[in-house]
Amino acid sequence: MKLILQTLLLLMPWQFVFASEKYNLVYVEQQGCFYCEVWDEEIAHIYPKTREGQFAPLIRLDISNYETKMDYVEPVIFTPTFILIKNSSEISRVEGYIGDDIFWGMLEVMLKRETDYK
Repeated sequence: MKLILQTLLLLMPWQFVFASEKYNLVYVEQQGCFYCEVWDEEIAHIYPKTREGQFAPLIRLDISNYETKMDYVEPVIFTPTFILIKNSSEISRVEGYIGDDIFWGMLEVMLKRETDYK
């Protein structure tokens, strides 16, 4: 038992190091949102397979309860809104969706500007 506790104590600092580098892309949506439906058709199935999706995995949240899942987040007015978070705190965001080319371009700019994404 003592050995297990010592091992856990040695591993704990490493867990915090990895946690501090965890990014996610929060997708705030709402039922009946036309642009959310278009994003779902064009991007949702591709996103997890991309480098961006591996770097900042997607979390889907409804506009009615997104604030309960994150710290330090600005209000969401438009859906879809894509919020880049680190450890549940907002770093940056993209509001709206008008096409896949613009989405990927804006996401790449945001990731390169705000993270160590290359």
